[in-house]
Amino acid sequence: MILAAIGAVVVFLGLMSYVQSVRSEVGAMTYIYALKQDVPANSQIDETVLTQVEVPARWSTDTTKTFITDVEQLRGKVTVTNLAKGAWLQQGMVIDAPSLRGGQREIAIMIDAETGVAGKVQPGSVVDIYATFQPQGRTVTKPCVIRVLARQTVLEVGTPAAQREAGEAGGFTGASVPITFALTAKDSLRLAYVESFADKLRLALVGSGQDDGSAPAGEQVCSPTGS
Repeated sequence: MILAAIGAVVVFLGLMSYVQSVRSEVGAMTYIYALKQDVPANSQIDETVLTQVEVPARWSTDTTKTFITDVEQLRGKVTVTNLAKGAWLQQGMVIDAPSLRGGQREIAIMIDAETGVAGKVQPGSVVDIYATFQPQGRTVTKPCVIRVLARQTVLEVGTPAAQREAGEAGGFTGASVPITFALTAKDSLRLAYVESFADKLRLALVGSGQDDGSAPAGEQVCSPTGS
């Protein structure tokens, strides 16, 4: 019995020594992410399709620009190609999600920084775009305002730039901000038209909830010829 007990202790010590030796070679462990199911190309990845895999930390340390170690690294990303279940996620497997859908055009317009934006319009804001026209012969017979486009999402808000005043003075009258949208071909043509001929463009933030999309009523609301 004594010999058996001594033998068990020796085996245990030998096993512990082996484990310590392996740990010293492998090092500390950390977690990376793998897929629990197949994911098709151009798809977003969230926590529902992820599982954590324990790997030696030195693998992650040596390849910090490769393995996905934080779910935040997947925000706003889509898969480059079809990914199979069990794949260990690497940064090269995902790219930034495109801001444009098929058939859309990216177009920017200049908006008055104070009256048209006032610091409240940000990327992701949903806005209506209004244009004001002054009487111009037969084209516009009276002052009018039209809602050019409704419920459009802002892609980007640029840096304010000073506008030069028309005429002999040539001074600067204020700041304008480039606002970028992703529009259909028809809507981008309509917006380009009104930006060229309207006296002023304004943006109106749209609140959450249902909107019937109808134009506001009133005497001063009209539709200039050709718009």
